[in-house]
Amino acid sequence: MRKIQLTLLIVVLALQSFAQESYYVNIGAFKNSSNADRLVEKCKLQGYQGEQAFNADKQLYYVYVLATTDKRKAYALAVKLRAETEYKDAWVYEGNLGTKPVVKIEPIVTPPVEEKKPEPIVEKPVVTDPVVDSTKIVKTEPQAQTPPQVEEKPKPKGKPFYFKLRNTYDNTEIKSGEVHVQEGIRAPQYRAYKPGEIVYLEAPLNKRGAYTIVTQVAGYGAASTVFNFQNPQGEKGPDGETIVEIPLVKAKKGDYVDFTNVRFYKNAAFMYAPSQNELDGLVDLMKENIRYEIKIHGHVNGDQPRETFTMGPNSSFFAPTPSADVTNKNMSAKDLSLKRAEAVRDYLISQGIGAKRISVKGEGGKIPLYPEGGTLSQYNDRVEIEFTKGK
Repeated sequence: MRKIQLTLLIVVLALQSFAQESYYVNIGAFKNSSNADRLVEKCKLQGYQGEQAFNADKQLYYVYVLATTDKRKAYALAVKLRAETEYKDAWVYEGNLGTKPVVKIEPIVTPPVEEKKPEPIVEKPVVTDPVVDSTKIVKTEPQAQTPPQVEEKPKPKGKPFYFKLRNTYDNTEIKSGEVHVQEGIRAPQYRAYKPGEIVYLEAPLNKRGAYTIVTQVAGYGAASTVFNFQNPQGEKGPDGETIVEIPLVKAKKGDYVDFTNVRFYKNAAFMYAPSQNELDGLVDLMKENIRYEIKIHGHVNGDQPRETFTMGPNSSFFAPTPSADVTNKNMSAKDLSLKRAEAVRDYLISQGIGAKRISVKGEGGKIPLYPEGGTLSQYNDRVEIEFTKGK
């Protein structure tokens, strides 16, 4: 009986261990494992224990520098990497990663061989071929075979272009992020394309006959350029496409870091619950390096006044509390963005970070990442953290 109980206890502990969530701090994702290997070798030279693992859902090879079951430890390292290193787009993957794609191999099934019965021997009568008069044979010429017709795919409308993003640090090509093609720098709409692929564009509608390109790539500063549609400048690719090269500058230490997982309720100054993970990582980083000082920049979508909901004395940082929240019928965009920055500051202070190390600024809606009325406009509601060293 005792042996059975011991066995059950071991099984339960094993199941609990298996059920624990894993957290991977990633610095890159690639379709090709050889590219992942190169980044692994690079980060090992920088002192990180880089490894690669396969994400079966995304069909990508992730390069990670930490795998742990400690959520807080993972987010603390991710924030540290984004604040202090070139890996400004480091992120945490929650789940389990494999080492390679899972290939399902179907078993080879050999069908049973039926035993054939011998056929009875039947004597056939001998038939002699008739004598044919060769003078009466009509010769026919072989007909030429018509080659099969190949159905041609319709050619896309417009002209082919290839947007090549170049890292100015090492001149390598960047194939992540998005390239936004629009009629002008302030156009309310745009078309998003992946860099490193051939795309077809029709002529723009504006009188200049030109397109404006704006890049959106994590870890790099935004870049923009204008090119003439009829006479674009650039080399030609193997398929006749015009290569439009855009240099990108890697974000540096001390630059603004967009906290992509810190998200706010619409027109409100309290955050969604998952925001706490990234903020706790920031708390740990500031406790580790007591010389850091930060400025929190709050942003909103649009610059018009609106009805807002802000935190009262007993409000929650991470959920609406109707009985405690404060309603304002006509708050300016700048004031709401300041309230958001203050909410982040107050949470950091509640976790033991000194108030003198934190300053805040409300930017309003004057620095959007995406057009105000577009499908991605909700990402304009955000905070950015500017890291500075204390004296």
